[in-house]
Amino acid sequence: MKRNIAHFAWAASLLVALLLNTPHVIAYNNNTDIISTKQDSSQDIEKLLAHYEETALHLKKSVDGLTEEQLRFSPGEDQWSINQCLEHIILSEPMIFAMFKQEISKPNLSETPPKPSNSDEEIINSITDRSEKYQAPEMLKPTGKYKNVKEALTAFEVGRGEIINYIKNADINALRTHTSQGPTGRVDGYQNLLFITSHSDRHILQIEEIKAHPNYPKNK
Repeated sequence: MKRNIAHFAWAASLLVALLLNTPHVIAYNNNTDIISTKQDSSQDIEKLLAHYEETALHLKKSVDGLTEEQLRFSPGEDQWSINQCLEHIILSEPMIFAMFKQEISKPNLSETPPKPSNSDEEIINSITDRSEKYQAPEMLKPTGKYKNVKEALTAFEVGRGEIINYIKNADINALRTHTSQGPTGRVDGYQNLLFITSHSDRHILQIEEIKAHPNYPKNK
């Protein structure tokens, strides 16, 4: 399987653009702080909720206690700081969720829609494979709108709240049987929701990457 997020997108032109131009980092499965979804339990709503919970906890852990200098550090020209990664995550999730709701509201064209082209785990691994380089669309580029990390995380939790409530009340069968055609394969509703949190995982990995940079400001 090619490692290209367009394989799983129901709106490929935007979702491909959501991935930030970044250098190669460790593979997703090597990061033990981010939950991995196995296909044999992928139809469990609780598993999806756990994925969202783990992402939120990891994000908060990644930015906790950082100084202003650390938050604003950029590893290179045209590369985002931790502040910018955080803002991008907050901007992206509600927009992708709105796209999901628009797509899931459409009726299936067949009583027996084709199965997804790829497993949940393959989707997660592809999204969080940061060896692929993309540019974010203008509407999702950070502008410095949040005064501090606390304000940013509050906005994150508000956006996440709507998605979590939706998942808690979702019908797993409806999610799994609603499929849509992407550029090179099909994706179901559950996988579209999985994309949202996996996209954020991708940029959490970027935050950790910034913190590992040799010029990253050290705690005094």
